[in-house]
Amino acid sequence: MINTNYNIAAITFTGYNKISLSKLEQYLAEGLTKKEIAEQFGVSVSTISRIIKNFGIEPPNQRIKKNIDAILMPYTTQNPTLSQIIEETGLSEYMIKKWYNEKFSASPYKMKLNATINLLKSDLTNKEIAERMQLSINTIKYLRQKYNLGNIKRKKENMMKKIIEKIKEGLEKTEIAEKLGISYSTVNRYLKRLATGELKLSDD
Repeated sequence: MINTNYNIAAITFTGYNKISLSKLEQYLAEGLTKKEIAEQFGVSVSTISRIIKNFGIEPPNQRIKKNIDAILMPYTTQNPTLSQIIEETGLSEYMIKKWYNEKFSASPYKMKLNATINLLKSDLTNKEIAERMQLSINTIKYLRQKYNLGNIKRKKENMMKKIIEKIKEGLEKTEIAEKLGISYSTVNRYLKRLATGELKLSDD
């Protein structure tokens, strides 16, 4: 909130082109720099700095910046949309995009896209990827086609063959999972699909 330890009839500081203090604090909360705010009001950067100092306004974005890593870092593994981050954190789009670009040189959208593409390269089904990434199946199908990451059936067959090879070597399921870089439940899922006939291996 704006510092109210000063007597002013309206939240407008008339000393510098009638700069609105509430608008000033809004710009600060949105993550705008002093230079960007100065351009909005048509004054110098030193004028903005002087107003902030004279009225004891603590820029909200400075308070947020102290904790912004803790606020936003969890979202980097949850793959939410930008609108979800804005709604849940109350941060501005400008501040969120700026943080992502500074940390990862990518927007939340780009990070989610990259994560989705990596999953498309795995043996997961379109449905499993869609659920994990909170996207529609049609979107997953579109991305698979766009980036030429098709023939998931062949990928599954190849993984199944690798699992069978490890079983023949006498390895336990936990050892197979570790050797192939997959989870124990994935090994079980493949074996179940093979046993039920859901997954069949080609002769080649």
